[in-house]
Amino acid sequence: MSQPSEEECTAELRDAGMTEESIKGLAELTERFKVGFAAAKDSAEGPDKFIEEYTADDKRFREAMPAGDQEIYSVYLKKHGLDG
Repeated sequence: MSQPSEEECTAELRDAGMTEESIKGLAELTERFKVGFAAAKDSAEGPDKFIEEYTADDKRFREAMPAGDQEIYSVYLKKHGLDG
């Protein structure tokens, strides 16, 4: 099974009832990862520092999401095998 596109992800989260603010924040994190990881791979420090900072920011954002959005996202991650 292939991973859903960004548009499919957004639609699925929206249909599940996630707030637009959380959807937007998750999309911004995704874009930050795509751009930042590519740049970090070629940097002198390598990707380790980027991954560490990104992971901390991702965790903070997810913990700040409303409880209902956290539950929706948890179910979404499990459904797509991304919770491990």
